Amino acid sequence: MNITLVCEDSFEGIMTAVYDAWVLMNQGHQLNIFPGNSYTPTFFSDYRTVRTDREKADKVARSIRIKISMEAYVMVYRACMHYTAEKADIVLNFLKIGYQQGRRVLKMLGNPDVLALMELDRKVANETHNFKGFLRFTELKGGMLFGKIEPRCDVVPLLEKHFSERFPKENWIIYDEKRKKALVHPAEGECVMIIGQAVRERIAALQKVDEYEDLWKVFFDTIGIEARKNPKCQQTNLPQWYRKNMTEHSPLS
Repeated sequence: MNITLVCEDSFEGIMTAVYDAWVLMNQGHQLNIFPGNSYTPTFFSDYRTVRTDREKADKVARSIRIKISMEAYVMVYRACMHYTAEKADIVLNFLKIGYQQGRRVLKMLGNPDVLALMELDRKVANETHNFKGFLRFTELKGGMLFGKIEPRCDVVPLLEKHFSERFPKENWIIYDEKRKKALVHPAEGECVMIIGQAVRERIAALQKVDEYEDLWKVFFDTIGIEARKNPKCQQTNLPQWYRKNMTEHSPLS
């Protein structure tokens, strides 16, 4: 029997679905996993909704670290942050091999299921790295720093360590406009993830006019050397969709 497990689009949700999938596979069923709430039922597959279970998710996560490797766990975690709906199936197929081969699975570069997971991991890692440099903060009333991004992948959880170490004594928020998710860091404290709240509307009330933003935009335009402009090279190093929330690429107020 073909069964599609529909789960929450999160690492914990996918890991819960993997746990349930293993039980069903041992019963002889063919399994697929769909993360998110846009699944369309078909005549060829029965579907079941999976409720996120922290205990099940922790068991799967722990088994990856023990039976395969910590490196494989990090790769699986990042793959779950990708935007494609196929990521859960890719993770499941990778784990089928990983639990059999152990840490050797990461050297099986000729296996398409292993390569598929590595490709998701690479894309998420690259986007995370880019936002470490492309993210721009503005200062709100009260001195809190606010950075808005619209990433393709769910990179906000992966930015936590970098910015916590870089600004440990600052109050700051990194807000994912696309997913309505905010990473909130109190000065000298631990980060908290806030999901599903109207963070952007609340932040708007705290925004203030900052004359230094316009000074920075003028400076950015002034230092450019006309004869050395290379739009193709600029587009390669800084694609247009990254620029939407960057101070130097926004219009003067």
